[in-house]
Amino acid sequence: MLGLEFWVRFRRPVYADETISLEWLVVRVTPNEKLRGEIVELRGRIRGQDGKTAVGARGRVLVTDQL
Repeated sequence: MLGLEFWVRFRRPVYADETISLEWLVVRVTPNEKLRGEIVELRGRIRGQDGKTAVGARGRVLVTDQL
């Protein structure tokens, strides 16, 4: 897997002693013959102990077995 681009938005602080959860959602998978793999679009977030989103993110990665 190769990271192509990522966008991150910080919404609130995350403290060193805070328990967090991180989740990613696959939004779209698009075959790409030129790159010999698939472009995967992702949406993710980090939630704090209170369940509120602390960090929002989007990204695109190339999934291939031929790097």
